[in-house]
Amino acid sequence: MTSTQLYLLIGTFILITIIFKLLITSIINKGKYEKRLKKYVVITPVQKKDEKREKQKSPLLTNVSKAIESAFHLKKHQQVLIQSGVELTVGELFIGRLVVALLLITIGYFYGLHVVWLILIGIIGYQLPLFYIRNKRKVRLAKCSEQLGEALGTMANALRAGFSFMQAMQMVAKEIEAPLGPEFLKALQEINYGVSVEDAFERLLERLPDKELEIVLNTLIIQRSSGGNLAFLLETMQETIIDRSRVKGEVKSLTAQGKMSSVIITLLPIALAFYVQLVNPEYFQMLFSHPLGWAMVIFGSINIILGWLFIRKIVQIEV
Repeated sequence: MTSTQLYLLIGTFILITIIFKLLITSIINKGKYEKRLKKYVVITPVQKKDEKREKQKSPLLTNVSKAIESAFHLKKHQQVLIQSGVELTVGELFIGRLVVALLLITIGYFYGLHVVWLILIGIIGYQLPLFYIRNKRKVRLAKCSEQLGEALGTMANALRAGFSFMQAMQMVAKEIEAPLGPEFLKALQEINYGVSVEDAFERLLERLPDKELEIVLNTLIIQRSSGGNLAFLLETMQETIIDRSRVKGEVKSLTAQGKMSSVIITLLPIALAFYVQLVNPEYFQMLFSHPLGWAMVIFGSINIILGWLFIRKIVQIEV
């Protein structure tokens, strides 16, 4: 075993030990603060969720993440984390990205991959957690759009039954699942604490930046100032949103084949390159031993990226 391999092995051992220690600390401290608070206050579901998130974090991890946030100016990812619903700070996200990149590089090194592939794997590993966060944000916003029609129907029925506007919002917070129900509960709590309805709805849109939700909330604000039959207005918007969701589903089904083709066409050359590297490394190293090979690799990579972008642009249809 060479000295480089020994250092990588020691670093991997230290990294695994730190992760194991953080997990054990979270398990030991589980339920500690909640049991103490139950003696004095009534904990709402949102408060319980926030306290659970805070108590599961190690003080060491929290301090390190705050230092990294200020040093590397990572606040640009904070809004994405809030909108995705992932309970991480931007510092913890940065640590996770580094850990994934180092682990993938270590695995690739032990398999004897070329340094170019190690750099590529490190970049991919560094971007994977951010890709996961953005995908969670996309899924969360899509689910919010699907729940909006049901939420409007619930509010309309509550208003026709004689409930007030705030009571109708509370019905949505109780009956609708995440993400829309808990976000309505947060907005309702802010209003109860003295925040204006306009500001509470604006913060709600910051957490859930959905176009349909923005139209609904702006309509509710206008109706509160101008008056009118709110129940009828909500039912009309519900029908429009349900029809729009149906059209979006049909478009998604028609473009599914094109989206899958873009994924397969993009990943096929990369997967074939990894297979050849693992089966016959000497055969594949010829690409990196001559300037013509480097030119072919760069030209092929550019064409793969351009092909993926063109296909995605074609199958992306706005409804």
